[in-house]
Amino acid sequence: MKKYRRIINVAMLGLVAASLTACGANNKVENESASSKSTTNTSQTTADTLVGAYQNTQKGTAVKFNANGTGRYVYADPVNSDTNDQLTWTKTGDNEYTLKFDDSDVTSPVTAHLNGNQLTLTGDSNWATDSMTRANGKLDLDKYLADHHGNGSHQSPSSPVDPRRVGAMIYQATYDGMPGREKFNFSDNNGTYSFSEANDDSGAMEYRIKGNTVTYWRASDPSSKQTTSIQSLTSRTDQEQISGIVSNTI
Repeated sequence: MKKYRRIINVAMLGLVAASLTACGANNKVENESASSKSTTNTSQTTADTLVGAYQNTQKGTAVKFNANGTGRYVYADPVNSDTNDQLTWTKTGDNEYTLKFDDSDVTSPVTAHLNGNQLTLTGDSNWATDSMTRANGKLDLDKYLADHHGNGSHQSPSSPVDPRRVGAMIYQATYDGMPGREKFNFSDNNGTYSFSEANDDSGAMEYRIKGNTVTYWRASDPSSKQTTSIQSLTSRTDQEQISGIVSNTI
């Protein structure tokens, strides 16, 4: 009788142990599932913070961010062909993102900072800081470009950019001052501009303007290309002299 009782006790202990093991396994699965859901929700929340469209109607710029880490940036250029760039974005900090543009003229990553509905894009000296506001609802970027060219709402008092003035600033910045000449030549070859002294084109500069940046090089040495912002050129040159040069450009 004692033998049977011992067997029953052992069997019961075995059932209890098995039950405890199963509960532990179930709790582990549930905890892992909850952790996975939490991670997914956190990731989705992070993405949703930036996802959407932003615009600067005065400047004529807009950007749209997709949840898959891609996006598109446009600028309604009043002088040259529009900027229409694809990009990728990654989160790098609290409300900070790094944007990489599929554009050879944008040589360094651009940083995006989001503060509520306000987005600020900053970059190196070749990128002009841009501030945008989140758009209400969906924003059709193609229609945005067309509308801005139609009503000119993006133009500021300093727009459009004068290619002659930009050429004069490039020439002065490149040669550290202007030679004693009274006349200068300017030409436009389908958006590639040239600026030189009227009687000597050996130092001619060629350049292309894209939005608020300009890429320029010596006509005699295409490999000398460099890109800078128009604001940077303006700060590096004597604007009173530049105005005089522009008035003497043919």
